Amino acid sequence: MPTRPDETPDRTAAHNAANRVIDRKIGFAQAALAFERIWTALHWPLLIAMVFAGLVFAGLLPFLPQWPRLALFAAFAVLFLWSLRPLTRMMWPSRYEAMRRVEEKTGLSHRPVSAHADRLSPNSDDPLQQAIWEEHRLRQLRGLDSLKAGAPQSSWRDIDPRAFRVPVALALLAAILLGQGDPRSNLTDSFAFAKPEAAIPLVMDAWLKPPAYTGKPPVLLTSPAMTERLKTDPDILVPEKATLTLRITGAKSPVLSFHELSDTGAETPEVTGFAPKVKNADGIFQAETLIARPALVKVMDGQSELGRWRISLIPDAAPTIEITEEPKGDSSGSLTAKWKATDDYGVSGITADIYLADEQDDGVGFTDGGIFEFPPPKFPISLRKASPKEETGQSKADVAEHPWAGFMVEMTLAAKDAAGHETESAKTTFRMPERLFLRPLARALIEQRRNLILAPDEAGSVVQMLDALLTYPEGLIENSGTHIAIATALSRLKATEDQAGIDSVIRMLWQIAVNIEEGTIADAKAQLEALRKELERALREGASPERIAELTEKLREALDRYMQSLMEETQKRMTQGQQNQQQMQQQQQGRTVTPQELQKMLDMIEKLAQSGANEAAQEMLSQLEDILRNLQPGQPQQGQMQEGPLGQMLDKLSELMRQQQKLMDDTQRSQQDGMGEQQQDGGQQPGQQGQGMGGLGDRQQDLTKMLQELMEQFGQNGMQAPKSFGEAGKSMQGAEGSLREGDRDQALGNQGDAMAKLREGAQGLARQMMQQGQGQQGNQGRTGEARGDRDPLGRPMPNRGEDYGPEENMLPSELAIQRAREILEMLRSRAGESQLPRLERDYIERLLRGLY
Repeated sequence: MPTRPDETPDRTAAHNAANRVIDRKIGFAQAALAFERIWTALHWPLLIAMVFAGLVFAGLLPFLPQWPRLALFAAFAVLFLWSLRPLTRMMWPSRYEAMRRVEEKTGLSHRPVSAHADRLSPNSDDPLQQAIWEEHRLRQLRGLDSLKAGAPQSSWRDIDPRAFRVPVALALLAAILLGQGDPRSNLTDSFAFAKPEAAIPLVMDAWLKPPAYTGKPPVLLTSPAMTERLKTDPDILVPEKATLTLRITGAKSPVLSFHELSDTGAETPEVTGFAPKVKNADGIFQAETLIARPALVKVMDGQSELGRWRISLIPDAAPTIEITEEPKGDSSGSLTAKWKATDDYGVSGITADIYLADEQDDGVGFTDGGIFEFPPPKFPISLRKASPKEETGQSKADVAEHPWAGFMVEMTLAAKDAAGHETESAKTTFRMPERLFLRPLARALIEQRRNLILAPDEAGSVVQMLDALLTYPEGLIENSGTHIAIATALSRLKATEDQAGIDSVIRMLWQIAVNIEEGTIADAKAQLEALRKELERALREGASPERIAELTEKLREALDRYMQSLMEETQKRMTQGQQNQQQMQQQQQGRTVTPQELQKMLDMIEKLAQSGANEAAQEMLSQLEDILRNLQPGQPQQGQMQEGPLGQMLDKLSELMRQQQKLMDDTQRSQQDGMGEQQQDGGQQPGQQGQGMGGLGDRQQDLTKMLQELMEQFGQNGMQAPKSFGEAGKSMQGAEGSLREGDRDQALGNQGDAMAKLREGAQGLARQMMQQGQGQQGNQGRTGEARGDRDPLGRPMPNRGEDYGPEENMLPSELAIQRAREILEMLRSRAGESQLPRLERDYIERLLRGLY
């Protein structure tokens, strides 16, 4: 409020203080009036709500059917909403209403609070009027010292003169305190329209899951079969690191504990070392723990025991590995190591470590320490199958470029299993293979490279030798590219000041020597080797058929370029007179391979990969690698080996195995037909079934005679039949007797044993055939004969040792491959049928095991 000119400061302060008091009292009065209005408007809504709450907490509503209960809910909802109408029309009290309330509650007359805001007309300049007005305001202020807003008052007595609210409130209190059940469950049941859930029965499931790498199935501890077995044999054996899983529903307070094993049955204390992961929610108790040691497992629910199991562990043995033969190398610098690894559950990986040996050609150790600046060579080893329990294989690696090539080294192999156990093989000492260089300049560069490896501090002598080669290149350096490369290496060697520079010169000298030795085929060979390695990695990792086809096509193109380079290099050397008579004689001892044969091998690799036989494709790719590594320019053509008596006998053996397998399949199908007849005719006696299988017995007798004739043919040719053939004959005779007696299961077992022995004998004959072919390598150019060229399955055998691949018809047609895929899918589908008879399931599993 503006201050008039004639007002004093004391009066102005008094007026301001009075204004604040009046405003506060007016605010209190407005709040009291608003509360009274809201309280009055809530009378009927609260009364209806209390009636509804009384019905809910009394537990009466759940007894009503669903539709009447819904109708009652709807009626109360409509009444409650209708009773809220006064709230929608209510307005906040005005300032004038609040001032009138203050005047009434304080007992003031003449409306001093309402008139406090009055003002003298601004047009009045009469000093007397102003003095009278100020005196009037001061008198009003003196009367406003004890203003009262008044406490809110309820008007329910006027609205509800019969006091219905009292019995309703008492009924609600009685329903809460005396109603059936507890208020929370009554509230839940009143709004629950579905049938109440039945009490959860007590159900416990417990099982032991062996580690995945063991390949063993889980052990269900709570199955009826296991319960019966535990009555006679309480001990449960599981592999080490098995996982116990427990799931209980309907238990109040389940507890899982582990105790010491006791043979007396007495109570034993709990043991440590177990850390179960427990989850208890929504009435389901779940626990999972790793069984790290033998223990007695107990499951308790309060004072009642739900189960107990004596668990013992099968220890996981460490893998074993050995180097079966001394590692060998060839003239190209390729290292081959043969090994054998075993593990009870499967080998997960094999690594090789190579170290320099103490004993060298010129004594113990080295005069200079330069060779120790280089890390050991890498020798990767891949497993043909994932986690094999036993595998015998050989690994190859090109170590020709490594600085340790030509020195004595020590090798150890380390096998590791999925459990983390690792075992090292015995140490073997051998000379690491080095590449054989024939050209004088290449040999000279390799010699200087070797000197630089052994004594890098004496690089000056290498500089002098390289300088001499560049000074007198007549008759040594054939082209300017080689001259420039040697000059670059010399310049870099002169400028180097550390080991890194010397290492780069060592690599350059190797590349120069290889280019000199291989001539124009170096680049084509490097590209071919890179694509071969990429295809090998794709086969090992199980790449898609499209990726295999793409890499095979690239490899085919690179092979064409490489063979063309070989032909050009051969013509060049013959023109220059570098193909001397001695080299020609050495090459004539091997068989020339044609580009068409190599292309056939690539086609077969692609078909094998498409049919899912990646392991066979990798094996053939390894054979192709051996062929390419040993190819030399200028090899002459030679005649093919001709088939002899051994090959004819192998063909007969292949036919015998085919017929025996067909008879085994017919025996299996006869059981299915027999089962159908039994269902229709009401069952047969074993003798009746045996009469129906008499024809199969006759066929088995014919095959036994066929095997005896084959064994006699071995004797007529001066050879001794494999012992496994005699064992196969005994099994075939047993199968014949079982078929005539109608014992199909025993017949199938004997037939399976006969097939296994026949395969064993066939493999032995194939190895014998290969050895004979290798023995005839030296006189092949004179006689041109060999014994047989096909294995028991009709596939062509290597004609000259292990360096040559297949010929024609090694793979079936595309239609046969597609049919094989369909048969494989059908076997997989049948094996997964739950209603399949056990005998048929075992037979299908034996077939599938033979495919993997």
